[in-house]
Amino acid sequence: MISASNISLRVGKKALFEEVNIKFTEGNCYGLIGANGAGKSTFLRILSGQLEPTSGDIIITPGQRLSFLQQDHFKYDQYTVLDTVIMGNARLYEIMKEKDAIYMKEDFTEEDGVKAAELEGEFATMNGWEAEADAESLLNGLGIETELHYVQMNTLLARRR
Repeated sequence: MISASNISLRVGKKALFEEVNIKFTEGNCYGLIGANGAGKSTFLRILSGQLEPTSGDIIITPGQRLSFLQQDHFKYDQYTVLDTVIMGNARLYEIMKEKDAIYMKEDFTEEDGVKAAELEGEFATMNGWEAEADAESLLNGLGIETELHYVQMNTLLARRR
């Protein structure tokens, strides 16, 4: 669960929003709607920890995490749908790619082995072994068929047009 408690954001003397209270509970789907410039993206940046509110608190249930993707329509074009979902947790995706690069080395050193072990530990702590299955479950829940999970984003978007 994620909750926002008395979130306010002021820019100078102008309040963008004041005392916002909301609880996002598991199993529900939420939409954030409003006019351009109303503060939707700003509120999401506060929820994700990218921006500090003027006052109030964001509370995420211990053991849970919030993953997000940048609001850039073309940033993920060359990645598969599944990788794009996993990229929502930037550190986990970074570890996955770093581990892959180390294991692909032809001249694997003892130093590489130590680094790989450190990465494996962090990966396990982040429940990385479940990341792909969790991403597939999320995509299936959104109605995105399994055969589309390994298609590049730009290809998927072209199919939907």
